[in-house]
Amino acid sequence: MEKFVIIEIGSTTSKAYLYENNEVIDLERRTIELKNHYKLENKIKEDDKLELYDFVNSNKKENTYVFGTSIFRILNDNQKEEWFKEFKENTGLDFTIVTPDMENEFTVYGAIANIDYKGKIAIMIGGGGSTELSIVENGKIIEKANSSFGAMDTTDMFPELRTDKAKTDYDYMVEETKKLVNIPKNKADILILAGGDYIYYYEELNYPVESNKFYENPLQPYCLDIETMDKLDRNFFYEISLDEVCNRTNNDGWWRGARGMRLCVKSLVDILEVKYIIPTRISMVYGLVEKIKNNEI
Repeated sequence: MEKFVIIEIGSTTSKAYLYENNEVIDLERRTIELKNHYKLENKIKEDDKLELYDFVNSNKKENTYVFGTSIFRILNDNQKEEWFKEFKENTGLDFTIVTPDMENEFTVYGAIANIDYKGKIAIMIGGGGSTELSIVENGKIIEKANSSFGAMDTTDMFPELRTDKAKTDYDYMVEETKKLVNIPKNKADILILAGGDYIYYYEELNYPVESNKFYENPLQPYCLDIETMDKLDRNFFYEISLDEVCNRTNNDGWWRGARGMRLCVKSLVDILEVKYIIPTRISMVYGLVEKIKNNEI
C-alpha cells in the first residue's frame, strides 16, 4: 500500500498524517484535552467525542488507520468495547489502542533510523498522560522505563502552570515531578525529545537553538545544551506571558500544558545526567508506516 492516512489520538493532542510517495506529510494537529476531562467524569466527555469524530472525519481517506494512546489504556473492558463500537458508528473506522511498549518501539524507530552516533542516546516520548523512555546504544534498545504520568499530571499538581505566569519555585516543582518517574538504570549524554512538537515550542517563543552537531538527520536538525535549555525554560515559566502566547498562536490547549511538559523534560534530563537535548516532531507514525507497509498491522 503506497498511500494511506495515520491518525494518532493522544491524551491531549491528536495528529493526522498522510503517507504518500515515501513521505510522511502532516495533515492536522488538534488539541482535545481527553485526559483532563476524563478525570472529571471518569469517562470520555461527550463534547470531546464530537470534536474527535470531526477531527477524524475531516482527515480520513480511503485507507485510514486510527491509533489511540494512554487515555484509552485506562478504560475498563466494557468502556473499551463501547468505545470501539461508538467510534466505528461515527467514523466508519476501526480503533486500535497501542500499548506503552508499542508506542515506544514505533517512536524509537523514527528517532534512531538513519543516524550514526556511537554511545548511548535516550529517547523521551512525552505525552499528556504518559512518558515513555528508551535508552539506545549502537542502534539497539538496551533499557525501557515507562511512566504513567505526563504534562497534564504535572499541571494538575501545579495548576498555576496554566496561568499567565508561574510563581512556585522551579527547582521545587522539578523535584516533585521526579517522584513520578520510573527511574532508569542507564545514563545518556543526549536526550531526543519525541512524541510532541518540541520544535514548535522553540520556534513560537523565538528561542535560539543550534544545529545538531552530533549527526545529520532532517528530522532532528537542532540541539541545545542543558544550561541554555534551563535558562530558556525558566524564562518561559516566570517572564513570558502565557496568555499572550495563547492568544497570538490561537493554540490555547497546547500552551496551557507546555510548562507541565517542560517539567517532565527537565526531570529526565536531571535523572539521566543529559548534556544535550534534541527537540523533534518525531512521533510513532514512522514506525507505524513501516508496519502498515509490511502488512503487519
